[in-house]
Amino acid sequence: MMGLADIQTVVFDFGGTLDSNGIHWRNRFFELICQQIPELVWEQFEHADRKSIADFIADPATPQLNMRHSAEAILAGIDRHLEMTQLDVAQAVDLFCQNSEGYLGSSREFLERLSTTYQLGVISNNFGNTRGWCDEYDLTSFLDTIIDSTVVGIQKPDPQIFQIALTELKATPSTSIYVGDTFIDDVLGAKNAEMHSAWLVGDLDKHCPDPSLVDLELPYLQALTGFLS
Repeated sequence: MMGLADIQTVVFDFGGTLDSNGIHWRNRFFELICQQIPELVWEQFEHADRKSIADFIADPATPQLNMRHSAEAILAGIDRHLEMTQLDVAQAVDLFCQNSEGYLGSSREFLERLSTTYQLGVISNNFGNTRGWCDEYDLTSFLDTIIDSTVVGIQKPDPQIFQIALTELKATPSTSIYVGDTFIDDVLGAKNAEMHSAWLVGDLDKHCPDPSLVDLELPYLQALTGFLS
């Protein structure tokens, strides 16, 4: 196991990491919709989801939307592109937000504890509203930087977006760790930026293309503290 005694900076992904236990929004939406439409197949859903995301990105109001309204817009778009007329969007949004709010409450307490010892940040491939969502759930006061891919014009796994965060934090890659739920964007991105990596797998059996790139594998977010000492 790598030495983490010198870690001074911890940077997190947002979606799938701070708001759930390692499950991406797309997968969460699929599960919620399948509760109402059991016959839905992934390929059909994914096609509708991608069209909905394209609509969402094109809407100039998107960066100002809070998390609930963002989820509502995306789910409504999926429903529209599925053309099945069976989805109760409001119910799906309520369940999604209830789940997210529980995890975000726990993440807030976790960040508050970590902030007494470490510099903290967030890097998210998002729609320009990451800071607004952090404000919404009272995370911002514990974060020293918040980097949104839409705002800076660079997406993970490009190492430049990690370097932007490190520059703002005046941190070095060798004393920094990035925590995220996806292998390509988060683990590979962090390693290409020469940071340590922590992969939040949660309860899922996630495929790992290259275990040598994963410094830590976490069953839940707070398990990180067991390695930072």
